Amino acid sequence: MLEATVLTRFWWRPVGVILLIAGYLLLHLLLRGYFSPTLSTDEMFENVFVQELRLGYQVRQPPLYEWMLYGTQKIFGPNIWSFVTLKYLLVLCFSLFLYGVARQAIADEKLAALSVFSYVALYQIGFNLHEGMTHTSVLMAASGATLYCFLWFLKEKTIGATACFGLALGLGMLSKHSYILVPASIFLAALTDGYWRKQLRLSLLIVAGVIAVIVYSPYLYWIIIYDQVFVGSAIDLMREGEQANSLARVFSGELRLLISLVGFSVPFLPLVILIFFPSLFRGERREITDPHTMATGRLLQRALLFALALAFVGVLLSGAQYIKERHMHPVLLLLPIVVFFQISLRRCSNRSVKIYSGVLVLFVLAVIGVRVAGFLAPDPLFCGGYCRQMKPFYKLGEQLKVQFPEIGQATFVSLDQYTGGNLRVSLPNARHIIRGFHPNSAQRQNCFIVWDMGDDGVQRSMQDALVSGGFAVNQAPTPDEVQASRQISASWPHLWKADNFRTTIFGVEKVDGDSEICR
Repeated sequence: MLEATVLTRFWWRPVGVILLIAGYLLLHLLLRGYFSPTLSTDEMFENVFVQELRLGYQVRQPPLYEWMLYGTQKIFGPNIWSFVTLKYLLVLCFSLFLYGVARQAIADEKLAALSVFSYVALYQIGFNLHEGMTHTSVLMAASGATLYCFLWFLKEKTIGATACFGLALGLGMLSKHSYILVPASIFLAALTDGYWRKQLRLSLLIVAGVIAVIVYSPYLYWIIIYDQVFVGSAIDLMREGEQANSLARVFSGELRLLISLVGFSVPFLPLVILIFFPSLFRGERREITDPHTMATGRLLQRALLFALALAFVGVLLSGAQYIKERHMHPVLLLLPIVVFFQISLRRCSNRSVKIYSGVLVLFVLAVIGVRVAGFLAPDPLFCGGYCRQMKPFYKLGEQLKVQFPEIGQATFVSLDQYTGGNLRVSLPNARHIIRGFHPNSAQRQNCFIVWDMGDDGVQRSMQDALVSGGFAVNQAPTPDEVQASRQISASWPHLWKADNFRTTIFGVEKVDGDSEICR
């Protein structure tokens, strides 16, 4: 009986929470690294970027992720293990920081633990995070650190807490531009609450701001010296094309934001409302004896409302339309904690806790099952039409090494980013070029142009690949510059189907190393 009691308490005790989160993330890390070496969405072009350490790589994304990946690859190399190790360490930091925040806002330890576990019930975190996430993982870690350090800053007002808050701000600004919603919303929440407004110290806020600017300054310097059009570029990207009627554009943007917010919240929000309905709306009020706990919960609740308001105002002022569910992390970051704070204010039945815990376990198992099925059987039934994480780029690398022995120190121009990033996994010593990124390293004697010709007999010419890849057609090598041409077939793996159930054809041309496209 005693052993059963200890076991039932384990999952919501701090040590149990930490071990369960770490074990869950480690399992997904090993699954991804073991089943496929192929880099997926966003990972592929990042693998090309971090051939070099630069102050900045692109205007639309700050460079903290690339800096961290560059360091990680010094240990693991430019392969899938560097990506999954970095991502899951960042998500672990995010989880632990938010657990620290939840413990301060939710008096009941069980509900505090459930609030953090509930992030797996948000589709963009519980599933999509494992399929492909780069800068967003840094954003999540920095956002969690910002919330935790800000609460520490308000509570103790020490130099250490100030430095923590300033460092979190600086790193957050280097994670993603949308991060600004997190400190803006929590600061406005504190400023408009009498309890917390008294805790703010202007002198310490200035110190934190100076630290943040110092941390952010390398990227800021890059923007200035390269004359990057920072704000204009970001707005143009988010607008997704102009519409003649500005009112229609704003309405479309606000509608997309609303749909994205709803989409990001599922299945968590409807699930928790259904199971905890009495506790949320009809249960007997609990007596919360610690005023700091109530004030913290109230602060986070207000911060969530401010984040929502700022998002809607931002769309109104900018006319942004390129709004997706995957952009909602900084807006709805606090949703599970705030919902469970509300649940903690009323009497909550153990039955509801058990049912909800069981549903979360089923959800985790279902995600693992879907992912493993997609790895073992990469066809539309199990992983959609693209199944990019299983595309056999590694076979392309293996055959290139056989057919072209001189390939190790060559320049590779990949006409699509997926091919470019994955070729660097197989050929780490080569010089890799993709659209928008040319390494500063010296030209190589040999140069190869590689492109994806399509699957199962679809033949796409190099000219078509140049256009679809964003290259200029006049960059194509002349017939005199072409030294050799090949077509390389790579069959997809499958647990029970024949080796050739699906085949991707890659086009390869060896060209003169002085060709314009190879420089």
